[in-house]
Order: sequence, then structure tokens, then C-alpha cells
Amino acid sequence: MLKKALVLIIFTQSTFATPSPLPQPLKLITSQGGEIVDSFTAPAGVTGYIVDYRGKALTVYLSKNQQHIFTGKMLDATGRDMGQEVLEEYIRGPQSEKKWQTFSSSNWIIDGSEDAENVIYTFTDPNCPYCKRFWKDARPWVESGKVQIRHILVGILKADSYGKSAAILSAEDPTEALHQHEARDNSSLRPLKSPSEKVSAQLKENHFLMRSLGVSATPAIYYKDKTNAVKLHMGLPSASQLEQIIGLKEE
Repeated sequence: MLKKALVLIIFTQSTFATPSPLPQPLKLITSQGGEIVDSFTAPAGVTGYIVDYRGKALTVYLSKNQQHIFTGKMLDATGRDMGQEVLEEYIRGPQSEKKWQTFSSSNWIIDGSEDAENVIYTFTDPNCPYCKRFWKDARPWVESGKVQIRHILVGILKADSYGKSAAILSAEDPTEALHQHEARDNSSLRPLKSPSEKVSAQLKENHFLMRSLGVSATPAIYYKDKTNAVKLHMGLPSASQLEQIIGLKEE
């Protein structure tokens, strides 16, 4: 099951000093793109590792004889998860910073004040009705200057989605073009048949990023919670969920 999942992982070079030579079971992970980012001592001679793949973190345990690995939770007699603290530290710290930097460096369209307290990233398809609804539901907070939404455009839902995303990115003012499209129920946006090399490259990078995160639908909304951990909300958020996303309500 682990091998099947890891086949789709996008390789990222680890900065963690893994054992040398690497035990064979761990090579199964790294050879298929998994990143071993930390280790910790577990009971009975077992060594625990934090593994990052497809933007998800999990614990992996290596047996004392270094011939077997297993994933999931390792509990002591009191029910305490031996790897939870290390896993959560990684999720709140290095993993979240790495994800946020990746989003920051991507091709996004700004919606809201540059001085907004909270920044949200979302994958948006111009033909996605739930993306349009999310855009409208977020208006009070965006227009108040409290929230900035950064739209990473993709084209996955319909045959003309790619062309419509290209048209928005090619506009003289992409922010205004996106605004006009999302604000209208019957948008007049026409797909661009022959986008420039620059716009084609931007969309290619956006699709690559989306796939590398294991996301296949829109809206896919990324935000930071109160602990600074990057969270993902798939689909249209409810009113209560939207308050959590923009930081007005505890999860």
C-alpha cells in the first residue's frame, strides 16, 4: 500500500541527515520520492521517522533489525502516541513554512489588500461554481481589508477552462478580470485559444503544483490556523468553516 502511494510522489531533496548506508526498507521510501525529514527514538530498539510525501506527513517505524517498516501510530501502555509530538512539530514548523513558500512563489492573482492580516491561497477554475460562491462569500472580509485571497488558476473542469484561465492571466489587469468574471452569474469571459508562452508556462506550473499536492478538485483552499500550521479545506466552506479559514473562529 505504501509503495503504491509513493509512486505518485514528486521528489524533493531532503535536508535531513539520513543513516548511511540507508537501511533497505527506508530506500523504498526515498527511491520513490519520499522525503525523510526527522527521526526519533522509539521503544524496543525501534527508530521512528517523519516522512513527507505529497505534502502529507506521517510516521514510519524501522524495526530493530532494520529489515521491516510499518506506518501509523505506535502507542505505549497508556495509549500515548510515541511519534505525535515530533510529527506535530514538523507539521507546524518546517512543513508549513515549505508549503507556504511554495504557494508564495507560485503564479497567483491577488484579491484584496496587500496589507491584509490573513492570506489565503486557493486553486480556482473559472468554470467552478463553488469557486464563484467562495469568492462571493468572502467579499465582506476581503473588502474590509482583513483578508487577501491569492487565486492559483487552473483549467480542469471543462474543455474551455484552460482557455478561460489563460484569458484572465493574459488580461491587462488580471485581478480586475477575475473580479468581473466571478462577480457575474453570466460571465462573458471568452477562452483564449493561443496564450503566450509566459501564460502557458504559468498554467503548466500551477497544474504541476496542484498535482504534487495530490489535489484534483476546486476550490482547494490553503490557510494557516492559530498554531501556524498550513491547513487544506476542500470544496465550498460553510459559514462556520469560512470563519475558521479567515481566522475569526477557533477550530
